[in-house]
Amino acid sequence: MSLRKILLTLVLLAVVFSIYNYKQISKYYINKINLKSNKIVEPIRITQITDFHSNQNINLDDLFEDIKDFNPHMILLTGDIIDYKTSDFSLAAKVLEQSKSITSRVFFINGNHEIRNKYYNEFQLLVEKNGITILDDSWQVLEIGNNKIKLFGSSFYADKNDYGKLFKDISPQEYNILLSHSPNRPINYLYEDTDLILSGHTHGGQVRLPLIGGIIAPGQGAFPKYDKGIFQVGNTVLYIDSGLGNSVYPIRAFNRVQITNITIE
Repeated sequence: MSLRKILLTLVLLAVVFSIYNYKQISKYYINKINLKSNKIVEPIRITQITDFHSNQNINLDDLFEDIKDFNPHMILLTGDIIDYKTSDFSLAAKVLEQSKSITSRVFFINGNHEIRNKYYNEFQLLVEKNGITILDDSWQVLEIGNNKIKLFGSSFYADKNDYGKLFKDISPQEYNILLSHSPNRPINYLYEDTDLILSGHTHGGQVRLPLIGGIIAPGQGAFPKYDKGIFQVGNTVLYIDSGLGNSVYPIRAFNRVQITNITIE
């Protein structure tokens, strides 16, 4: 093969990959999962949004129209809505405002990128200004129809003692949901009466291989066990959403950006 043909082939491959990658990082997917529990009297609908990283490639108007059609009882923002480099909060503000316009029950926990951002305090004020509850190391009881839900939130750097304080009043009679940006710590400090853990952080490995899964995840290294999707950890269901944005490099493969609509029956 001539040098010219090699160069043309490489250019063509680069163009094809660029188009494919743009779709991966911009054309969001809505994952739908259904869970069952004998603690739930009537169905509960939850939308989870995580790891947005101020992704300017997402059409937020279309996204929130789709969420509105699902009509969630609550929207849970599980961290890294901004990136550690973000200084313009306009995209994140739109996520907060649009979420609040759909339901009054919107809860947020900080991810490592919020904590690392030098405008961290300003972003916290923006979250509070929109009437959204920051749930780090705290919990709330929610009554949705005839259901009683206890919603817990752990801070990113919570240790074993923090988990002990957070779960000191956990009850097996209630349906208990934990929001934890990273799945790594709650797996180690798991309380058996926790019914569901919702996490992000891993980006699903960001680049995935068919039949193998994620390439690398923070805190887990290469070929992580807990990368994306539903896992059974003891009596607890752990769900890891791969996120709506990207970190470090805007590259994804076999792993489109997404949110998740969860129905619990």
